[in-house]
Formats: sequence, C-alpha cells, structure tokens
Amino acid sequence: MPMPVNAAVLTKPGQSLELRPVLLDDPLETEVTVRTVAAGLCHSDLHYLDGSLDMDLPAILGHEVFGIVERIGDAVTRLKIGDRVVATVTPACGVCNQCLAGRPTQCRRVDEMRARSRPKFTTTDGEPIGALGGIGAFAEAFVTGESSLALVDDAVPANVACLLGCCITTGVGAAVHGAHIGAEDTVVVIGCGGVGIAAVQGARLAGARKIVAVDALSPKLDLARRFGATHTVLAQADQEETLALLREIEPDGFTNTIEAVGRTTTAELAFDALAPSGTATILGLMTGGSRINISADALVYGDRRIQGAYMGANRFLSDVEMFTDHYAAGRLDLDGMVTRTIPFTWINEGFAAMSDPTTIRVVVEFEGENA
Repeated sequence: MPMPVNAAVLTKPGQSLELRPVLLDDPLETEVTVRTVAAGLCHSDLHYLDGSLDMDLPAILGHEVFGIVERIGDAVTRLKIGDRVVATVTPACGVCNQCLAGRPTQCRRVDEMRARSRPKFTTTDGEPIGALGGIGAFAEAFVTGESSLALVDDAVPANVACLLGCCITTGVGAAVHGAHIGAEDTVVVIGCGGVGIAAVQGARLAGARKIVAVDALSPKLDLARRFGATHTVLAQADQEETLALLREIEPDGFTNTIEAVGRTTTAELAFDALAPSGTATILGLMTGGSRINISADALVYGDRRIQGAYMGANRFLSDVEMFTDHYAAGRLDLDGMVTRTIPFTWINEGFAAMSDPTTIRVVVEFEGENA
C-alpha cells in the first residue's frame, strides 16, 4: 500500500522546490524503505535545480542521505529493520566484469538494478515522479535497492553520516582509489567546495607531501588550510597567471591534480599543472557535450594522463567502514564540514546558503534519530 510522505519536488528548473505530499511505493523484493533522517545539499542537486544538468521532471532530488531502515523486501538478506544506513547513487552488482575488476562505480548492470515495474514516487493523483539516482532523498522516506545502502556505526552522528554517501565518498575516494596518492606525491585540488575539501582531506590521509588548494574565493582557501592544504593559490581570471602561481610552488609541475569544479577550463588547468608522468583526475560534472582541450605534446611526450573518477571511483560498502574508522580516530574531520544544519522545511533557504563562500555543506534534518 503506497505510503504518504512529504517531499521537496522539482517541477521546473530555476524554480524553488515545492514542498508537498506524495505517495511512496512499497519496496520490491530486493528493495528497502528508509526513513530519512539527514540529507546533505550537494552541488549536483543544485545543477539539476538550476537547469545546468537535465533530467525528466517532476522529480525528487537528493542522494547524500542517512536514514533508518523501516521496511525490507522479501529477498533482502544484508539489512534489517532499524539499521542505520547511508545511500549511494553507484550500486554495484558484484558479478559483472567491471565489478570483478574492482571498478564498482562502472557496474554494467546498474540500470538493470534500478529498473522497476512501477514508479517509486507518485503524486496523490497517481502521476509518476522521478527520483534522482534511484534515491530521491528529499522526502521523509525513500525506497532504494539493498545494494545502494551501507551500514553506519552508531558512533557517527546522523548529520555527518550523510556526507559519507557522496561528498566524502567522492573527494576522499578520488585521492585514495582514483589517483592512488601516496607519500611521494605533490597534489593540487582545484575547487574548495564540499568535494574539494574532502579531496584535500583524502590527500592528507594518503600522506601527500604537498597539497595545494586552488579557488577563486579567498574564504574557501582559508577553509582548505583548516582541512590540510599546505599551500593555497587564489585563482586568477587569466588561467596562465594561475598556472604561473602554481609553478612558483612546484616549478616542474605536480604529480597529481584533482578537479572538483565541473568546468572545462578548470579541467584544462588540472592537466596543464601536471609534471611529466603526472595524472589529472576530473571529478566535476559538466554539461552534456562539453569538450576538454589539452596539449597533445604534453600528453604524449610527457606521459601525462587525464582521467575521470566518477563518484571518486569508490568501493562504497567497504569505504564507509574505512571512513568511519578514520573519523573515530580523528583523522577525518566530518563535523567541521557541516557548516549549517536546518529543518527540512527550510530546504530552499539551504540551497540559497550554498552561495556563501564560507559554506562547505548544508544538511537538512528530518524528524527521527537525533543528530
């Protein structure tokens, strides 16, 4: 029997989310109903909200989320009612060639795993409503596959646990899994939003000897230093000037760069800042059809590499435990990344607050487990 829940629905790009009641379907055999407790406001959500990225509407955004298991399908074996969980948009089947090769974010069966015979959300009149990433976390409850959920230890508070689903997974994952950063490396992180700050922390955890944060806003650079950046560079309008500032720190270039903005120009800067044999890892989502221009000579003669690391090339089910251990030991600062916690009904104000350069993550809280 469909369950009534309140949700923030996107009906038209560029407009505020509409808070209204919707109907949530029962979980299918391998699915789980999760009562939402806390959800982070991610720039990916903002890109759909402002129309930078396209999706079918109406839809419920939200994917960086922590909640409590409320119902389980008949074939669910790993989770039980009452479990504390975080969700990912990159479920993995575990048996396709990509999963078996250790690349679960490139699972070949992800569309098959998300497919279902009826919509998860509908209007009260029965019209379908989409769910971003197969989740739709900006609702009091959501339904998703068991493979999209990881258990979270009681030691991690709700309002920071939600960051494990996207921000931390992507930024720290990019450093650890995507770029394979180590103690010999010199690293540039371009863009100091939530994912960029997480990448700075990931580079620090991995032992990088230099970590340079680049952003166009000086308050963002102050934040980056708090989380482990050894150097900062204020991005200039002329990209060559920014590159010159980076060369003052490391004249021969850097072994690794991580782009966390989502623009072709910053992706090109990430490549141009590399030393020979260096690797640029691109995280930022860009509009469809975007093209990146790089030097063929630098690529071929310098053995430089440019790569994607979708969602940080994460290994979600095991990564959450790793992140939790680092958090418990004080090596991974999650608490400091939550700049503001607000009620779910203030979600549109939360998106507006993301333009503040001192904001890392705004988290909306629902009724439920105390944060």
